Amino acid sequence: MGKWMRRAVLVLTAASALLVSSCTGEAKPNASTAASTAPGTSAASPSASPAPTDQAYPADVPLTGRNLRPGEKPPLYPAAARARTQAGANAFAEFFLRTLDWAYATTNPSYMRHYSGPSCGLCNDLATEVRNTAAVRHWYEGGRLTIRPAIATPVGPVTAPADFCSTVNVDSTAHSVVDRAGTVFTEEAAHPNFRWKLCVKASSDRWQVTYFAAAR
Repeated sequence: MGKWMRRAVLVLTAASALLVSSCTGEAKPNASTAASTAPGTSAASPSASPAPTDQAYPADVPLTGRNLRPGEKPPLYPAAARARTQAGANAFAEFFLRTLDWAYATTNPSYMRHYSGPSCGLCNDLATEVRNTAAVRHWYEGGRLTIRPAIATPVGPVTAPADFCSTVNVDSTAHSVVDRAGTVFTEEAAHPNFRWKLCVKASSDRWQVTYFAAAR
């Protein structure tokens, strides 16, 4: 988790913005349980589909992971995010970050990839980091996110297509990357109150993330 925080800081230092292409919508809802992806297993590519429901998540979303809390379930797409308003965009921004948190909890980026297109710069970098960690049968301990309520922020100076933008403050706990033998490869301190900016554009049946970067 610390890598993506450090990457965000580098983005700020360079005063650059990672522009995100239109992201796919959530896969066809499936209320039945889905087989989880064990560390080292590649995640399936998402496909476009009707808008998500409140009661389901895509079938490829992992349900187990070494970094999950007891009884924890994947985050559900919020009903509030269906509104094509600033409030709906705020709800979607919070949800998107929860899918990122789920990627680090399960060492599987499948859920977040449903909202990340092929040229989604930072999103793809983070998904690749998680996928590579799983490929060598390592996983994350700690590094879980606490996501604060999103607030409206101006679209500018973002030049990506956007109807609304939101900023979200996130707390990340200390974390480490370990292997099956318990060897610790990296350790990272907690990152409190880290702020992200997400911009979205509405299509006929879903929000699309067009910009995702650390907020200046």
